[in-house]
Amino acid sequence: MRRKIYEKLLEWKSRNGESALLIKGARRVGKSYIVEEFAKKEYKSYIKIDFNDIPEDTLNLIFSNASLL
Repeated sequence: MRRKIYEKLLEWKSRNGESALLIKGARRVGKSYIVEEFAKKEYKSYIKIDFNDIPEDTLNLIFSNASLL
């Protein structure tokens, strides 16, 4: 089943990287699933970064230095 969000992702992809993408929504509604399915179908390769799988001390290190970027 194709969702409306998939069409929005295709629209975003057609902009050729002119903007970043942020997907927000309630927990456990399929945000990660649809993005991963989109990546599998629409790109030859992709990188998945899941901040839920990163230890808290590493997250603190990454985001405490974010202002330096």
